[in-house]
Amino acid sequence: MPLLLDKLLKTWLFIGPHPDDVELGCGGTIARYSSKVDMHYLIVSPATEDPRNKNILQEMEKAAEILGLKKSNITVLHFPRRILHEYRADIRQQLIRIVNEVNPDVIFSTTPDDLHQDHAVIGEEVLRLFRERSVIGYEVIRSSINFSANFYVELSEEDINRKIKALMEYKSQQDRYYFDPEVIISLARMRGSQVKARYAEAFRVWRFIVR
Repeated sequence: MPLLLDKLLKTWLFIGPHPDDVELGCGGTIARYSSKVDMHYLIVSPATEDPRNKNILQEMEKAAEILGLKKSNITVLHFPRRILHEYRADIRQQLIRIVNEVNPDVIFSTTPDDLHQDHAVIGEEVLRLFRERSVIGYEVIRSSINFSANFYVELSEEDINRKIKALMEYKSQQDRYYFDPEVIISLARMRGSQVKARYAEAFRVWRFIVR
């Protein structure tokens, strides 16, 4: 019998250190479940210090719309990228505030062992702060080098196509190798093959609470 996530967990919060992290790691899962649960999306650092990212928040909104995320459920903080470790105390306060407002049943975040320093900071703080909530880590293809998956979400062809379509809205990032649709499909096929499915996204369950 399949696990009916949308029946067990009604409110989901996705936390991205930067725009596109959530879509890369969870885009197919969001596409599959966005019409069934109450989803919220938090970006900690929009990375607009880089001139190439001047339109990235508009790109993010278009991508989120394709995946079925409501604009009213998107929150953007404005911490500087690459040095989130210098703002841990302020980030903790903002995370506590937002989680209290959203009251999510599950939080999706980057993992503490991610090679990217900003990703690691967010993964550590989410896991440390919210011990009373389910926390699931998502895979970031360019920096989750030692990612150990123990949870998979099977995806349909439509889910994968929507994920790719959403990522194509990030016009500013198209020269990055991991935005290549073939790379995205290949990862989904590889993860799917691990659970005898055509496509899947892989996650790391840090804490799963059933009440």
